[in-house]
Amino acid sequence: MSTTLKFSLDATEFNGKRVLVTGGTKGMGQALVTRLAAGGARVATTARSAQSKTDGAELFVQTDISTPSGGQKVVTETLASLGGLDILVNSVGGSKAPGGGVLALGDADGQDTLNINLLAAVRLDRGFLPSMLAQQAGVIIHISSIQRRFPLYEATLA
Repeated sequence: MSTTLKFSLDATEFNGKRVLVTGGTKGMGQALVTRLAAGGARVATTARSAQSKTDGAELFVQTDISTPSGGQKVVTETLASLGGLDILVNSVGGSKAPGGGVLALGDADGQDTLNINLLAAVRLDRGFLPSMLAQQAGVIIHISSIQRRFPLYEATLA
C-alpha cells in the first residue's frame, strides 16, 4: 500500500515570524529556508560555505558556528537585521572523524564533533534565548542525525 502525503502551502502560515535556520544552504536546512520563506517568514541562514542562491533567505551570514566567534557573529547580525527572533532551527551537524574505529580517534576528533553538533547549538540558544524571554515568545528546534549518507563504510563516530 502506497501513501502519498499531501499538504497545501499557506503563504501566510509564518507571516511576520523571524526565523534563523543554521546550515541553510544545503539539504534539509535549505529545504527549511525555502519552506519557511514561502510561508511568509523573514528568514536568516548561516553556513561555512558561500551561499550559491538565496532560496528565500533575507539574510545570509557566512561563518563557522562551531567556533564561539562564529556563533556570536550570527547572533549579532541576525538580531541587528531582523530585530529579534521568533524561531531558531539548529540543523547543522556532522562529523569529520576518520574511519578505522575508536583507536583511530584522538581528543581533537571528539572536540570537533562536540563543537559542531552540541556547542554550536548551545551558543546560539544562549545568544537568542534572552530576547525570546523578553518578548515572552519563541521556539527553539534542534534537528540532528548520525550521518547524512548511507551506507557508512569505515565510519567512525566520535
